[in-house]
Amino acid sequence: MSVKYQTKNGNEIILLNPSERSKKYSIELKHKKALTNSGKRKFDKNGKQKRLTRGQLAYRAGYLAHQKDSNRAFRSKYPKYKRKTS
Repeated sequence: MSVKYQTKNGNEIILLNPSERSKKYSIELKHKKALTNSGKRKFDKNGKQKRLTRGQLAYRAGYLAHQKDSNRAFRSKYPKYKRKTS
């Protein structure tokens, strides 16, 4: 669950947990456009929507690959694990 945080100068920012960050990154990779943590589009000073650079795209792809690898490692170590639902 994301957390809203108030900075010292009064700005409000949203902090995402890893699963929400992964969802945001996958959407950004699909469209190759930048989004805020609240899901809104980011614009440059000319009013155009920001496009992601090759480096930013690579970072997001690497983050998603890491999440996938980590999940595979956990599943191989604990094959009978079932998530508890409350």
